[in-house]
Amino acid sequence: MTIKNIFAALILVAASTGIIAAEAAKPKKDTGVVATPAVDTLAELLQLVKDDKISQSRDNAKRVAAFRADRNKQRSLLNAAKAEQKREEDRTARLKAQYEVNDKKLAELEEAKLLKAGSLGEMIGVVRQVAGDSAARFRRSVITAQYPGRHEFLETLAQATVFPEIPEIRRLWVEIQTEMTEQSKVVKFTTEIVNRDGRKEERTIDRIGGFNLVSNGEYLVFNAEEQDINQLLSQPKGDFVDTIDPYQEATNGVERLAIDPSRGSILTIEVARESWPERVEKYAGPVGFAIFVVLGIGLLIVIERLFTLITLRGKMRAQAKSSTPGNNPLGRIMAVYLANKDDDTENLELKLDEAVLKETPRIERGITIIKVFAAVAPLMGLLGTVTGMIETFQSITLYGAGDPKVMAGGISSALITTVLGIVAALPLILLHSVVSGIAKGLNHMLEEQSTGLIAQHEEETGA
Repeated sequence: MTIKNIFAALILVAASTGIIAAEAAKPKKDTGVVATPAVDTLAELLQLVKDDKISQSRDNAKRVAAFRADRNKQRSLLNAAKAEQKREEDRTARLKAQYEVNDKKLAELEEAKLLKAGSLGEMIGVVRQVAGDSAARFRRSVITAQYPGRHEFLETLAQATVFPEIPEIRRLWVEIQTEMTEQSKVVKFTTEIVNRDGRKEERTIDRIGGFNLVSNGEYLVFNAEEQDINQLLSQPKGDFVDTIDPYQEATNGVERLAIDPSRGSILTIEVARESWPERVEKYAGPVGFAIFVVLGIGLLIVIERLFTLITLRGKMRAQAKSSTPGNNPLGRIMAVYLANKDDDTENLELKLDEAVLKETPRIERGITIIKVFAAVAPLMGLLGTVTGMIETFQSITLYGAGDPKVMAGGISSALITTVLGIVAALPLILLHSVVSGIAKGLNHMLEEQSTGLIAQHEEETGA
């Protein structure tokens, strides 16, 4: 062995000794004590290196055995993982195939659903439309006065965003059938109404089908906005109201009663219809007032003339049976005859004619005025017609002809004054004929008696 080799061996031994010392200096896991190698000679060091080598070989063998065991375990796990992967791949293939089958089936079901939903949607649309129409009709129906709140369910059904259920559809049918059934019934029920003063009071009401509500001899109206029963401010004109009491008092048989087929509309219009006194008061105006004044004065003259002439006729008839002159036209003529009976016939005739002529104006006084008033009244009515039409055309000029109510006032005023003129003229003309006939009768009596007195005078003179 050369020196170079010996030196290298020493270095290797020293390194080994350092490694062994470092290993020995590590704390032991079991006792926690650091072993300090006791190496004094190269032989001991060599033996220590051999022991360490044997220990490392043993440890390496253990590591190799553990690695092999781990390798076998990992291989087993890998095989298991590959088997699991294979199973999952097979399952994926099955699921994919099932997915394709399900997707195709789902598409078919979706198409069938759309077809059925279209038919069902059309049916639901009809249900909602019918519910909405029925709710609006029930809200205005007088039957709701007896059964309040019927329309609320139908309004909710008409506005629903989901398909209605079978009980809801069945209830819709029941409500419609109930409305049809109640329209054929005449029933009594008690409820609160709103009177003319705005206060509520309890009334027993007769409901005639779906047309009218009557109570205490008057018509009532159902207010659809407030959902209550209101007493009318005024009742319809004419004989509509006169049929209510006999109807309510009847216990059997058939009684007349006016009904409103429009369920309140015609009744409201009839209430708003103006009576003739209301029309005259509203539309007559100054011309109508003047016509009334003319008619009044004419009637006063007629009354005075009738009373006077009838009284004179009675006195003259009594005078015709008496030879003593009285204070009447015939009596005054007889007085003229008695005062001039000694004159000749011609002179007596002239004096009697003069006396008759004096009495004629007294008898016919005022008759001409009646005739004038009878002729003036229609002319005044025509004047009112012209002024009313002028107002109408002025309203058309200002506001146009789009609103008939703008023209209604002027036209009504025109027609009312025309009617008033004719109404005033007709009685005045008839009464003028009556008064004139009586006056002519009295004049004829005077002439007849005057002629008789002259004939009597001639007989007496000739004799």
